[in-house]
Amino acid sequence: MLKQIGITQQKETGAVSTILRPTITTRGLEAVFNAQKNGFQAKISRVGLGTGNYTPDQGRSQLQQEVHRIMVASGEDKGNAQIHMSVIDDTDHNFWVNEVGFYIESEANGQPEEVLFAVYSSPDRPIAYKSAEVDLLLAFDLVLTGVPADSVTIVDNGVNLNILIAPELAKLGAAQINNMTRHLKQKFELMAKGIL
Repeated sequence: MLKQIGITQQKETGAVSTILRPTITTRGLEAVFNAQKNGFQAKISRVGLGTGNYTPDQGRSQLQQEVHRIMVASGEDKGNAQIHMSVIDDTDHNFWVNEVGFYIESEANGQPEEVLFAVYSSPDRPIAYKSAEVDLLLAFDLVLTGVPADSVTIVDNGVNLNILIAPELAKLGAAQINNMTRHLKQKFELMAKGIL
C-alpha cells in the first residue's frame, strides 16, 4: 500500500484548518518516479475541484465528478517536505467542493498530459462550498511523506495572495491612526487645562 500525503486545507478568509489525507495514485507515483529518473522534479500545476463523494483509491486516474481544473495561484516550498499552495476559484459556479485532485505535468509519447498525482474525497464530508457570488480561496499545505522530499515542486502563476487582504489592512491602519489622533487631541486638551 502506498503512503499518503498529509494536507492542511485552510479557508483563507477564516481560521478554519482541516487535515486532509489524500491518496497518492499509482499513475501519480509513476509520474514522480519518471521525472526523477530523467533528472527533473514532478511539477504540480493544477488543482481539480469536484462534487464527487467517495473514498478514493490508488487506481483513480481522474476525479469522479470534476467541475473544473484551476491553475495554482501561488506556491512555496516550506522545507521539511512541505509545500504550500493556494488556488482561487473565481468562476460563476455554485457547488459543494467534495473532492480535490492535484495534477502533475507529465509527458506520454512525446505529448504533454496532466496526471492525477493525489486525490482527496470523503463519502460524508464536504471541503468547502463555492458560491457564484464569491471567489473561493483555498490554501493547502502538502506534506510529502509518500515520495522523496525533493521530488515534487509547484508551478504557479505568481499571484501574491497577500494583496487580497490589503484593503482590510488599510482600513485597520486608518482606524488605528484615527484613534491615536483622538487620544493625542484629548491629551493636549487635558494638558492645556492643567489636568495632566
